[in-house]
Amino acid sequence: MIELNLTANTESEKRILEYLQNNVSETLADKVNNGTPFEKDGKPLFNKKTLADFMKYACDEARKLAEKGANSACIEDSVVYGWAVHFFEEESIVGTLYNADGTEYKPVVKAAAKPITKPVVTETKPKQVQWSLFDMVNETAQQNEVKDTAYDTLTEELDTDDEEFTEEEKLDAMRQVAEEEQAETAKPIVEEPKGNQIYQDYRLYQSEHPTAVVALRLGDFYEVLGDNAVMLGNELNLTITSRDVGLKERIPMVGFPYHAAENYFAKIVKKHDLYIIENERDTQFIQSLLYVDNRLIDQDTGEIIDITPTDDCTEKRQYVPPKYDQIIDYLTELFGNEMEIKL
Repeated sequence: MIELNLTANTESEKRILEYLQNNVSETLADKVNNGTPFEKDGKPLFNKKTLADFMKYACDEARKLAEKGANSACIEDSVVYGWAVHFFEEESIVGTLYNADGTEYKPVVKAAAKPITKPVVTETKPKQVQWSLFDMVNETAQQNEVKDTAYDTLTEELDTDDEEFTEEEKLDAMRQVAEEEQAETAKPIVEEPKGNQIYQDYRLYQSEHPTAVVALRLGDFYEVLGDNAVMLGNELNLTITSRDVGLKERIPMVGFPYHAAENYFAKIVKKHDLYIIENERDTQFIQSLLYVDNRLIDQDTGEIIDITPTDDCTEKRQYVPPKYDQIIDYLTELFGNEMEIKL
């Protein structure tokens, strides 16, 4: 058991503390006891979390699962324990901030700016100028002279001594010059953000197995991101949260603690391929149980359909569903001694 610097004041907090002490890794215990570096208002701080902070977080998560209009929700213990690991593991979740000297951080309240009194400006009406007929004639002549000069400048470069260019060719050349000038003044294309390194790595793993569910190990948690997170949340009744990955919007995320991962992996491979990422050098791809020895399992009837054509028959053949002990043998082959079966 790892001792954690947490104070439990209620029975619920005592149960959470007991679970954490029996299951956290040394890395997570260091985050709980010493906090994690955090920056706010340009100052280096430490982010420390308490069990009281977690209970507020758990209440907020429970409200998301409650039916519309309901004041309460029934949550399984395993889900709450998973929330606890995620709460203390995720550095973006803020608890209580402390300065480097150990004192609690207090944000600086900026003094309200004094309102600026705009000076009263008395509008002075311009004097009306009496135009004569000769003034109007002279201005019109000047405007026409400017137009003629601009046209002569545009067409001067197209005129040659032997006058080989036609009027249509001159217009095409002038149109091309105008398009080039417009292109030069066009706004530069701003590249969309690619996300942080975790998200870029996750997308790279997903591209290696596009149809698989990618479970990425981050500390004491496995996380699934994006559309697959929404799918698993609905199928396995997991809480769908979100993660900031450096994009304009947060992306969906579900997670489960590493010590309960075998249970979730067994559920996932019933319908989906699974790609487990411990780190960049330790990966494992597990094919869905829908396809076993090149045979397809019908999820409605439980029948196994042979999808491998033979020499004398190309039609699909149906087989008797496998026995229970055959399924156990297959799962044991996949997970070895790490699998725990509860009957």
